[in-house]
Amino acid sequence: MAPSRCIASERCPKSRSAQRSRRSARATGRKSSQRGRRQGRSPEWGSAMKRRSDGAWKLLAGLGLTATIAGVVSLLQRRKGADELRRALDHWLPRLDDSLFIDYLLNTFVNKIPYPEVRMALYRKAGVKVDPTTNIMMGAFVLQARDITIGPNCIIGPFTTLDGRGTLTIGRNVNIAGEVLTIGGSHSVDSPTAEGLIGKVVIEDNAWVAMRATILPGVTVGEGAYVAAASLVNRDVEPYTLVGGVPARKIRDRNRDIRYTLHHFPRWI
Repeated sequence: MAPSRCIASERCPKSRSAQRSRRSARATGRKSSQRGRRQGRSPEWGSAMKRRSDGAWKLLAGLGLTATIAGVVSLLQRRKGADELRRALDHWLPRLDDSLFIDYLLNTFVNKIPYPEVRMALYRKAGVKVDPTTNIMMGAFVLQARDITIGPNCIIGPFTTLDGRGTLTIGRNVNIAGEVLTIGGSHSVDSPTAEGLIGKVVIEDNAWVAMRATILPGVTVGEGAYVAAASLVNRDVEPYTLVGGVPARKIRDRNRDIRYTLHHFPRWI
């Protein structure tokens, strides 16, 4: 039977490499002990510092919790001050159900989105009752969004004002050009208190309102009517008539054979 050989490992006493490893470990231990004695540190120095650090953190945490509790107690004791703070926050911080805040979001951010599908989805989310086949182009200014209703296949031109303060209703297949003003509220000229006047604006099916026309409160633009550019409409417009001027007057009748269907969803406009 062949004699067994000693395999070199750190656990084998006959191994030269194991002996060298043990000698190196003893030398390292002696050097560490000598270094600690020279610096005046005991072997328990590290654990003691760790305990002190943990104690300091616990003390700071306790002080922070105490200060927080003291602040809450002080606030509860000063109920009047807390109520004033809450009222101030309610006054200054916007609420998502605030119609003015919704109008602000629509007129500051939404009307600048160059993608009509996204823009129209946000208008509907904000409460504008508008058909998916209708496009409100960029730059439109909206007031009282939740009181605006727009039917299918309509085009609302850029920088148009849609005023829903007295409710605004637009029928189907209506074209409203750019910079048109639909006004739902004004003030009485003769009132000593400048009394507000609110009026419903209705634009019926197949009507056409040309650029920079103004429609005042309480006006109904009849079905198929055409309002010329820069006109001031202060009274109802009969169906299938063409009106123009300041104030707007009937110019002639309009052809009743309307076969077009409006659909216009360009980007960047």
